[in-house]
Amino acid sequence: MYEKILVQNGFTPKEAKVYMSILEYGQATMSMIARKTKLERPTVYDIVSRLENKGYANTIKTKGIKQVTVTPPNIIIESIKNSLNQAEQILPDLMEMAYKSPIKPRIKFYEGKKGLKQVLTEYSLAYDETYVFSDYSTYPRDVLAFIYKKIIPERIRRNSFTKMLVINNPKHIDVKKNEKKYFQEHRLINFPTGTGLENLEVLLWENKIGFFSRSLGLGWENTGYGLSKDQFTHLLVVFDGSKLLLYANGTKEFEISANGNIPSGITWMIGERINGG
Repeated sequence: MYEKILVQNGFTPKEAKVYMSILEYGQATMSMIARKTKLERPTVYDIVSRLENKGYANTIKTKGIKQVTVTPPNIIIESIKNSLNQAEQILPDLMEMAYKSPIKPRIKFYEGKKGLKQVLTEYSLAYDETYVFSDYSTYPRDVLAFIYKKIIPERIRRNSFTKMLVINNPKHIDVKKNEKKYFQEHRLINFPTGTGLENLEVLLWENKIGFFSRSLGLGWENTGYGLSKDQFTHLLVVFDGSKLLLYANGTKEFEISANGNIPSGITWMIGERINGG
């Protein structure tokens, strides 16, 4: 188990095995390490050298015999934490660079539950306030469990509040009772039954818009349109029978082929409060 955790944090499997063997001995010769790990001596020398270069091991000579010790686990863990903090600090700049491409729209396609979880994971890493149009009652149980186990705790850890428009049904009424616990605000809205809107899902985070439809043959789509912070943007999604189109402030920013039916006479807006304004 310990070796597996080390591998997940940058060690190779053989490096993890050698590190653990030295840690158990406290101080060990190359021969002792080779016997413990069942690795050839030349391989042990090579791995110890790599661990030294990473700052995870030290060698000393005692009476002409090379002895190896390793960096204590708490220091390694602290180093990993520092590296993670540094990576998180530069992540916004790296993401901004990634989406500065002059090519628009920048699109990612996802399929199935695995794809849905990928999008939700990316969404969970946002630090700013996020906005969601959702219907929990249509989620598969395992995806909903994934949201409560992985996504919501990550959003809370990042102190990122979520404002949600959800269809007024018993499931959402029950969820709303605990919204403060989940660092969310739910606005219950009423839609005519049978409109197909219960099959539409929208996420707004950072400069991304993702939407998912179970009735139009679509998966989550990253439209590539960037939202301006602290600036009102009117968004409109239109389905014309063969395409789903996204308009921002009256300008078409994205389209994708789609199939299915949504009854006519339905107005769908993002950014309007349920009581107007």
